Amino acid sequence: MKITDRIDNITGIPLNYLYEVIPPPESCKIELTANCNYKCTFCVKSIMPDNSQMDREFYSRIIREMYEAGVKELGVFYIGESFTCKWLPEAIKEAKDVGFPYVFLTTNGSAATPERVKACMEAGLDSLKFSVNFTDDEQFKTIAQVNPKLYHHALKNIELAAKVRNEGKYDCGIYASSIKFDGEQGEKMQQIIDKYVLSYVDEFYWLPLYGMSGASKAAGWKPQAGNPGRLDNMRVSIPCWAAFTEAHITAKGKLAACCFGTGADGDLVMADLNEVNFMQGWNSQKFQELRHAHLTNNLKGTGCESCITG
Repeated sequence: MKITDRIDNITGIPLNYLYEVIPPPESCKIELTANCNYKCTFCVKSIMPDNSQMDREFYSRIIREMYEAGVKELGVFYIGESFTCKWLPEAIKEAKDVGFPYVFLTTNGSAATPERVKACMEAGLDSLKFSVNFTDDEQFKTIAQVNPKLYHHALKNIELAAKVRNEGKYDCGIYASSIKFDGEQGEKMQQIIDKYVLSYVDEFYWLPLYGMSGASKAAGWKPQAGNPGRLDNMRVSIPCWAAFTEAHITAKGKLAACCFGTGADGDLVMADLNEVNFMQGWNSQKFQELRHAHLTNNLKGTGCESCITG
C-alpha cells in the first residue's frame, strides 16, 4: 500500500466513527521523547519547552493495550524528534514483537544517520518519512534556530537512508513530504525536492499551508483552517479527522486530541493514560464533548477553535 493511501485512509472519517463514542483508532502516534534538536519558532516547543522522555514501562503497557484494542498502525513519534531517543530501535522492535503490522516514523532528518537508520530498519521499521520544508541556510537558521549544518545533514541523510535500505534489502518504505508554498518560496522548494529528494524516495507528496503548518506562519503566509490532510486529497476542517481516527500520546503519557500539540492550557489533553487505560481515554468524557462540538459544528470555547478560525 502506498503511503498516500494510508494517509487518506486515516484522514477520511468512516461513517461508524462519526459519533461521540467510537471504536479504537486504526493509527496512533506515540512520543518516545519530547526533545528535538531544532528550535523552530513556529513549534509549540518554542512556547512550552519540554525535553520529557517516555517511561519505558509505560510504553510497554500502552502499546499492548492499543494493540489488543485494535490499533494497527503505530507511529513512534509525535512532536519531538525520535532519532534523538536512544532506545528508538528497541521501541520499534518491541512494537513489531507485540504484533503491530505497520510501524512508521517521521523525522526532520538531521539526526537520522545511516547507523541509526540501519538499527531502526533491522528492528523492523516499515516506513521512514522525511519532512523537508526549508529552502536554504538562511531560512533554516532563522526558523529552526540551529546550526545550518543540520540542514545539509538532513538532506544528505535522505540519500544515505536509501542506500542503507537498498544495500541491506530491508523491507522499509522511504518517503518525503513538503509544505506547498506559492511564488518564489514554492519555486525554491521545488528545486530542493528535485535535487535532493525525488531520486531517493519511494513516494513524495505535498502538504497544504494549513493551521500550525509551521514554516507557513513563520514566513508570513496565511494558512488554511484546520488540518486538511495532503494537498491532493484535502479534507473538510470540521469535523476534523484528528479527533476521530488517530490517537496522539505525549511523552508524559497524555492522550491529546490533535497532532498540533496539547495547548498552553492543556485544553487538547483528553486523558491521562497513566491513570486510565487506552480505550477509557479514547472515549473519555472530555473526548466525547470535543467530538460532539465537531459533529455539531460548534467549536467555540474548545481547544480547536483557534485552529479553525485562524
